Amino acid sequence: MNWFESIRMAFNSLRSNKLRSGLTLLSMAIGVFAIVGIAAAVGVLDNTVNEQLVTLGSNDFIVQKDPAVEMGDGRRRQSRPDITVRQGAEFKKRLGRAEKVSLFNQMPGKVVKFNDEATNPNITLYGSDELFTTFVGYTIEFGRELDPEEVRLGRDVVLIGADVAADLNFDEKDLGSTVLVDGHRYIVVGILASKGSVMGQSQDNLIVAPISSASKYFFSEWEASVNIIVRARSAELLEETMDEAIGTMRAIRRLQVTQENNFEVVSQAEVVETISGFTKYITFFGLFCGIIALLAAGVGIMNIMLVSVKERTKEIGVRKAIGAKKQDILTQFIIEAVTICQIGAWLGILTGVGVGFLLGLALGVSPAFPWSSILVSTGVCLLIGILFGAYPAWQAARLDPIDALRYE
Repeated sequence: MNWFESIRMAFNSLRSNKLRSGLTLLSMAIGVFAIVGIAAAVGVLDNTVNEQLVTLGSNDFIVQKDPAVEMGDGRRRQSRPDITVRQGAEFKKRLGRAEKVSLFNQMPGKVVKFNDEATNPNITLYGSDELFTTFVGYTIEFGRELDPEEVRLGRDVVLIGADVAADLNFDEKDLGSTVLVDGHRYIVVGILASKGSVMGQSQDNLIVAPISSASKYFFSEWEASVNIIVRARSAELLEETMDEAIGTMRAIRRLQVTQENNFEVVSQAEVVETISGFTKYITFFGLFCGIIALLAAGVGIMNIMLVSVKERTKEIGVRKAIGAKKQDILTQFIIEAVTICQIGAWLGILTGVGVGFLLGLALGVSPAFPWSSILVSTGVCLLIGILFGAYPAWQAARLDPIDALRYE
C-alpha cells in the first residue's frame, strides 16, 4: 500500500466518524490558532508601530516628560514637572549640534467653526512651529506652511487637516478666512493633505497653530507637557547629539549632579526595541498555550486512533491474511494520525491568518503573515501525529491475523 492509498483511507476514516473526527480536528485547530492567530495579531501591532514611527528619521529623537512606552509602576514619573514652552524655546536656542529642533504639544477635544458649519468636539489642536510638517510627515495640499515669524510673534494663524476642511466645507478659495477654535479666531493659511487612518483613528482630524499662540489662549487648559523633536546632522552624530540634549535639558531644568533625569530622550530605535521586547512575550505566551492545547489534542488523536484500531480489527486481519506486513499496517495508521493532525493544523492556520488579515484591514495597516509560526505549527502537528499515532499503530501492527479475523 502506498502513501496516497493510506491518506485516502485516512479521509474515509474521518468521514465514517464525523462527530468524533470533528471534535478532534477542532481541538487541533484551536491549538494552532492560538499560535498563528496571536503571532498574526502581534505582527499587525508591529506594523502599526512601524508605520507610526516611519515619519521619524533614523537621525531623529524626542525629548519628552514621560517614557514612550510605560512599563511597570509609573507613579514616580507622575510627579515629574512638565517641559514648558519657555524651557522648550530655551532648549531650541542652546542645542548647537542638532540640524533641526521643533516643539509641539497637543490638546484633543477642540471644536472648529466656519460660517454655519462646525466640527464635532474631536479635533486635536497641535501647537508647534514651522517644522511641524517636516517632522510629523504631513504635506501641504493648499496654501502654505507656518512662517517662523508667525511662530516667534504668536500670530493667530492655523493649518487645518483634510477631515476638518471637509467637515467645514472649506476649500482652496477660502484660504485666508477666519475660523473659530473654541471661540478664538484663527486665520487659515494652509490645508494639510490627507494621511488616512491608523488603528481606526483618523490622522486628519487636526489643526496646527503656532505653539506661542496656542499657549496664549489655551495655557490654563494645557494638560500635556511640550515635546521636542531633534534631528541630528547625521546618524553617526546621533549619540553625541542625544548626550548634548540630555546635558542641555538638565541645565535648563537646573538638576544637580546627583539628581536623575526628570525627562526622557527617546530615539525611534529605542521605541521599536521596547515594543518588540513586549510583543515577543505575547508571542511566546501564545506559543506556550498553543503547544499545551496541541498536546491535549494529541491525546485525543491517540484515543480516536485506538478506537479506530478496535473498530477495524477484522479489516486489519483481512489485510494481514492477504500479505500485508507489520510495516504496512504501522505506516497506514501513522499516516492516518498525521493526516488528521495536518487537517486540523491547516484549519487553525487559515483561521489565524484570516483573523490577522481582518485585523490589519480594520486598523488600516498592512496585514502580517507569520511564516515562522506557520512552519512551527505545521512541524509540531507533524510530530504530534507521529508520536501520538505511534502507539495505536503499533497496537494494530502487532495483531495476530487469526485472532483479528475472529474478532466480533
